[in-house]
Amino acid sequence: MVVLFESYGNFTSGQTSYMALISRKSRGTITLTNKEFLFKSEKDNILFHLRINDIQNFSVKNRFKLPTIELISVQGISYTFYPHKKEKSSLTTSKKATQDLFRELTRSTFKKENPILFETIGNLKNSDSEEGIFTSEALTGIIFLNEDYLSFKPFTEKSISQISILNFISISSDTSKSGPAIIIQTKDGKYYSFVTLKKHIGRYTKDKSKTKRLFELINQAKIYKSSEQTRLQKEEKEKIDRIKSMIQVSNKLRLDMIRTALDMDDKLFTEKVFQWAKQFNFIIDGDYLIINQDTATEFLNDLSTGTNILSRRGLKISCRFCEKLIEYGATICPYCGKETTNF
Repeated sequence: MVVLFESYGNFTSGQTSYMALISRKSRGTITLTNKEFLFKSEKDNILFHLRINDIQNFSVKNRFKLPTIELISVQGISYTFYPHKKEKSSLTTSKKATQDLFRELTRSTFKKENPILFETIGNLKNSDSEEGIFTSEALTGIIFLNEDYLSFKPFTEKSISQISILNFISISSDTSKSGPAIIIQTKDGKYYSFVTLKKHIGRYTKDKSKTKRLFELINQAKIYKSSEQTRLQKEEKEKIDRIKSMIQVSNKLRLDMIRTALDMDDKLFTEKVFQWAKQFNFIIDGDYLIINQDTATEFLNDLSTGTNILSRRGLKISCRFCEKLIEYGATICPYCGKETTNF
């Protein structure tokens, strides 16, 4: 495992009090790896560990005048922790180290899907109208871009926004006095305004050069994903055309020929072929699938409408919790039932 962050600090679980948070019993070593969050207590030498996949959300909070990170697991258990500014001094917290840990937690959450192409501190505003984004309240956090999503993790809220690149209708640059900003309109009628920030004399200011670079990368990602989607749609059409040609000459098709034509793995194909047999009144006869000509057209239409698993190949991501592949626009994972954050 790769160690991403390590520091002496304090850690508590559940609803905590000030005395519990700063007590000697809560002191120990905080470690974050690419797979787990760990805390080893100094007093009783107990090791706590939480898989990255079991982290539901987290945020930075000032509790009892201490900059802490509050984390919630997928089991609904809350944890509060913070790194120390000075070795073994639970009353001297480090704001910088807390932000560094927050950033590494965020990277671990987002990096599971695809490599990060761009990362920066920034602001996000969103609204149901273009005018509304200028009057809405901005959240400050971390902006991430990969080839599938433009993502935002606010510092102070337990939420993660992920906007699919394929959901973009338009991408524009606001160069007015309120800018520089990137304005994005999505297919569901939402508007988002992204502004990149840099620290200057202890405070955040707008970063024109980073905003320009992010704008360029978002447009490149949009072009790439659009061309990829066109390619995938062409490939899926070719697969379905092969099945159509096979059905035109025979109603008795070898199962291995169907699987090869559709380019499906054995496990997935086995699951699908039984579904097709039940749904379209086909018959499985040994190594053959007997096609019901009365429902053959309905079967082909089902393959090509996008409601089946074939047309979604290449347009999926891993669920943040159970790691199974789910639709890029899904709001609930069908496998583990956890709420996703895809928009």
